[in-house]
Amino acid sequence: MHTSTPSSTMTKSGSAPPVLRARGLSKSYRSPVLDNLDLDIEQGQFVAIMGPSGSGKSTLLHCLSGMDRPSGGSVLLGDTEITSLSEKELAALRLTRFGFVFQQAHLMPTLCLLDNIVLPGYLAGLRPRPEITARGRRLMERMGISEQAASGVTEVSGGQLQRAGICRALINDPGIVFADEPTGALNSATALQILDLLGQVHASGTTLVMVTHDARVAARADRVLVLVDGCIAEDLALGEYEEARAAQRLSAVSEALQRRSV
Repeated sequence: MHTSTPSSTMTKSGSAPPVLRARGLSKSYRSPVLDNLDLDIEQGQFVAIMGPSGSGKSTLLHCLSGMDRPSGGSVLLGDTEITSLSEKELAALRLTRFGFVFQQAHLMPTLCLLDNIVLPGYLAGLRPRPEITARGRRLMERMGISEQAASGVTEVSGGQLQRAGICRALINDPGIVFADEPTGALNSATALQILDLLGQVHASGTTLVMVTHDARVAARADRVLVLVDGCIAEDLALGEYEEARAAQRLSAVSEALQRRSV
């Protein structure tokens, strides 16, 4: 059995401990999907997860975020082992500490955009409702969709829906945002806009963990993991994104994928 090398060796001496840690993480359905995987993610990192279909990308994201339980191993958020939490505790954790952005926005069709965005805030009950609503409006303004606050889900474009999905993910001010192919259903121009917005979220200090099949998207990350057969085959450190080095970063990601025949 292959054991991936813990990424803690990348942590600078004296820096804070990882915000998210996986140890011996395994997941099987009818066959193994994740294979004894070790991973450290530092506070404020932007990590892109890539790999061929069936390599375990989404499964890894689901296990790290408490959306799915691993078959073996552990996931720790700081000092909290989330793999040992009850379903109720996991639901509260996902609602208050994590944000989620998916390929499809999955907004409720019976609610307007603003109501969709503030609903997780109301459910969490961490702030008074007027404060949550005000935050929702500020997030919509930040994402460039303030004029669509009262619009229905079927009345806006796919890009506007995804912007609303990002607002919803941020409403409870999560420390970590998990994104699963957030640009996969968008055209190139809109995808770039959404990627820029997620880059702003990361720049504000939020940890971002993103599954993507697009090397151009992954090249924006601080770090790129390439999964093959449920193991980390490549752990590529790109550092902070700089537009001037965009071509070199894309080349580095493409070469890593080629080495693994992805």
